Amino acid sequence: MNLWYNIQLYHLCRRFGNVPALKRFLLRAWARGTHIAEHEAGLLAVLYVLNLAPIAWLNIHMYKGEQLGVLAADAVFLLGGVLLYILVLGFIPVRRLRRFLFAASFFLSLLLGGLEFFSIVQYSSLIGAGIVTAVLQTNPREAGEFLRMYMGWQGVAASILLVAAGVFIYRRLGRCRIPFLSRHRLSHALPFVFLASLLAGTILLSEYYSFIINDSLDVPVVRVSRAATTSVENIQAFEKLKNEAASDVEITENRSDTPYVVFILGESTNRARMHLYGYPLENTPNLDELAAKGELAVFRDTISPEAATVAVLRKLLTFADMDSSKPWYEYNNMIDVMKAAGYRTYWLSNQESSGIWGNVAQLFAGRSHYSRFTRLRESHEDNGIYDEALFPLVDEVLAQPAAKNFYVIHLMGGHGLYYMRFPYLFSKFTADDVPPPQDTLSLEKRTEIAQYENALFYNDFVVTSLMGKFADKDALVVYIPDHGEAVYDHGSFSGHVEEHPTKETLEVPMIFWASPAYRAHHPEKWQALQAAVNRPYMTDDFIHTLLDLLDIRTPEYDAKKSVINPAFVPRPHRMVQGHDYDTEMK
Repeated sequence: MNLWYNIQLYHLCRRFGNVPALKRFLLRAWARGTHIAEHEAGLLAVLYVLNLAPIAWLNIHMYKGEQLGVLAADAVFLLGGVLLYILVLGFIPVRRLRRFLFAASFFLSLLLGGLEFFSIVQYSSLIGAGIVTAVLQTNPREAGEFLRMYMGWQGVAASILLVAAGVFIYRRLGRCRIPFLSRHRLSHALPFVFLASLLAGTILLSEYYSFIINDSLDVPVVRVSRAATTSVENIQAFEKLKNEAASDVEITENRSDTPYVVFILGESTNRARMHLYGYPLENTPNLDELAAKGELAVFRDTISPEAATVAVLRKLLTFADMDSSKPWYEYNNMIDVMKAAGYRTYWLSNQESSGIWGNVAQLFAGRSHYSRFTRLRESHEDNGIYDEALFPLVDEVLAQPAAKNFYVIHLMGGHGLYYMRFPYLFSKFTADDVPPPQDTLSLEKRTEIAQYENALFYNDFVVTSLMGKFADKDALVVYIPDHGEAVYDHGSFSGHVEEHPTKETLEVPMIFWASPAYRAHHPEKWQALQAAVNRPYMTDDFIHTLLDLLDIRTPEYDAKKSVINPAFVPRPHRMVQGHDYDTEMK
């Protein structure tokens, strides 16, 4: 046994004299713990830094340094946790096993720390299920392309250097001593560290519980293991979904000749909060200008069939609707129909690339000829990439067009957290700008409302910028969000809930824009759109309107469900989750 440990034990026994067996055991344990803490101080410091650094980055990046309290509490709590972990390993009596676990802990933390650093540099994100899913679904060719694109010889050299440095550092850790951590100071400091850690954990549970449940405080090993589990579950669910989806498309008539068709799929946008639809705050200046020029067909009475993304997309992008008698995936979908009609299909998205909320969208993305996501992330991950990140992806595909092109451009739009949806330059509105009757709400609620209005202000810029990219082409563009959003319209609720739809979460804008070339080539279609703007409509029938505009027909097409068709029949009851929108909510 180590000489210092025996001396420490001797001094403890002399201080307390003859003591009962239990106390002697505790004294032995205390001496052993102090000994471990001193001799493994270097390892403790490395593990602490490697595990705290990603949490610190996430706090500063996501919350802009406004939540330093939770970071401080977690730093103290993590210190106690790492110290306890080192002490537990240190008490393992088998030396080889003990050293193996110390080494495994070090190199695992180093590996995950390196991967987290790479992910931050390349994706501005920590490792999550979206990235893990991409790795698991990558074939050898794609892996090689990835390594050449993001690493090259410099990356390989850096990786070798990291491994060599890791081995060197670990070999030095056993002889590493931190000068101010003498055995005397450690024996007095350990109780205070554990007490502070316990207090910090209590504060985290009581004051910052939301950060715990949304995984913001996970150390890398927990986050990566959870991400891997979620990723495998997502892949299994997606494969099942993909195998069940219908793909037998019969085109009965095809006179489509519009070379550019664009579907901008928005997110969480309540039309009643848009100036274009009469809201007091001027948060849609660009759309207002286009409308004043007569370049828009702005539909005034459109609702979504559900109040949640997945439930909406099952109907918005297929022939399934509220009256369907079979599962949605047994109906043909918009992507397959457009492909069968001779269109090259593109899916460009700023939403999640994997996850329980993205599986339906991924199904359609996977069926497209070409799909790109602005970054790799899972449904629970959101690091605030702005929708303008889609602009270069659009420019890239526009540089190599086919004869006929169909684009779905999926935005983050007004999805919460609202302050993460717009860059600082679009911080136009503040809590003081919130109009009546919400001007009497608390400062916190008015601030969140203002953030939502800023998100819509930025969304106006994004949508019109995308329209502008097709101004010199023969193009038809439609903008429809999946659903609306409630922002303290009634009580203290902000967001949307599928099981409890409201007027605010269902009412969405439906806006068509056509280039000068399209209006010149298809004046009758444009006139039909303008004439239909006041008709009551539900977006689960949108596929019928799109096919009508493009003169494409399938056996599932129904003229009575196309809002521009003379045969259109408005629904007597627009039912959502058993509620009649027209009589109960409108």
